[in-house]
Amino acid sequence: MFEDGLTLKKFTRNLALALSLIFGAGAAAAAEEPLDSAAAIVNNDIILQSELDKASSNLARSLQRSGRSLDEISARKAALESLITRSLVLQLAQSQGIALTDMQLDAALAQSAAQRGVSVQELLSSISPGLSPAQAREQFRDELILNEVRRARVRARINVSDTEVDLLAQNLRKVGSIEPQYHLAQIIVPVQDNNAAQANRTVASIRQQLREGADFNTLAARYAIGSAASQAGDLGYLPETQVPIPFLPALLKAKPGDILGPFRSPFGIHLLKLYDVSHDAVEPIALYDASHILLQTSIIFSDEAARNELTALKAQIESGEISFAEAARRYSEDPGSAINGGSLGYATPERYDPLFARAMVALRPGQVSEPIKSSFGWHLIYLKDIKIDKDSDEAYRQKARDLIYRRLYQEEASAWERELRDSAYIHVMDPTLVNAHIDMDQDAAPGALP
Repeated sequence: MFEDGLTLKKFTRNLALALSLIFGAGAAAAAEEPLDSAAAIVNNDIILQSELDKASSNLARSLQRSGRSLDEISARKAALESLITRSLVLQLAQSQGIALTDMQLDAALAQSAAQRGVSVQELLSSISPGLSPAQAREQFRDELILNEVRRARVRARINVSDTEVDLLAQNLRKVGSIEPQYHLAQIIVPVQDNNAAQANRTVASIRQQLREGADFNTLAARYAIGSAASQAGDLGYLPETQVPIPFLPALLKAKPGDILGPFRSPFGIHLLKLYDVSHDAVEPIALYDASHILLQTSIIFSDEAARNELTALKAQIESGEISFAEAARRYSEDPGSAINGGSLGYATPERYDPLFARAMVALRPGQVSEPIKSSFGWHLIYLKDIKIDKDSDEAYRQKARDLIYRRLYQEEASAWERELRDSAYIHVMDPTLVNAHIDMDQDAAPGALP
């Protein structure tokens, strides 16, 4: 029944507390730590009341810091949406055998801490105040797995055509050095089971509530599905070239405070609110000239072995025993770059795996990284040069490709999360949400994973 180790841990903890109450053993301890009840069931996982309480409080504080606020019900619903998505992605990872060894976790923690200029202990303390170091490590591990699964699944859904890139590159060149940026919020109502009539009724209800003075962010949090709920619909400032084309004609005529839409897209029905328009200088494109050495792990070549081999190789490179280019030609398992001494040429960080990119941009020209782990294996990275490219055709094409990819990634990530949720069994038991008549239940069979 309990396929998820985390669920079994929660169940065991609750069972132990229940037995202590039944048999009278440890009654005083039970009085100090009351039995933690379930807030929701997600397939074979349980989201505890204490988890939802903490997530809801953290969300409220986060929104407050950014000058926004939600009522208690909307904040609690948004927090639970994020916890449900988190549970579903972790269950998917476990079903596919995706895990992070202690050595991989140690390396990722050391890399993240170094990039922030803090110690690993300071990093763990900052993850979530109040957690023990062991709990913070596990939370960091879960976040890495979540991000890796999400990236792999969403990237496979994205296809950026050369035609799209060329058209946007031409527009970017016409824009010049100044480009409007729009601070937008969004509500998406998905069209479920091709039931457009129901979706249209929902949109009509939302529009009526807005006309009556309802807060846009509150409604966005109420109607959002998945992790997007925690942003309360806020998209931040988007450059004009990153706004989906169907939205632009209405947006160009709008003034701050206007509600735009509805707009139809493959992802559902959209309503937008325009908060602000700024005209900022277009950021120049930073291109990084890097080389790397890749070692891939296997059943007989562990993470520890790969890391140790690269550590030894880095020492040889820095002592002058061997050049980075020669080491790449001899040892790198990336045949495309090894033949060129590991050279990857000039490219923006967005072209690379996020873990690789973060390590690369933290380097100074002439510096070699510590061994780092990406989704492709273990790397040494040598940063040769950074240049700012403003005017070349290739620079505009690269910028255009990155903008299109980021827009599609955001859209496809939301669509993937909805599909993941549609296949799940969800039953909410949180008294606050149940009493507020917030219906988040799903009737899919328990244990179903896409």
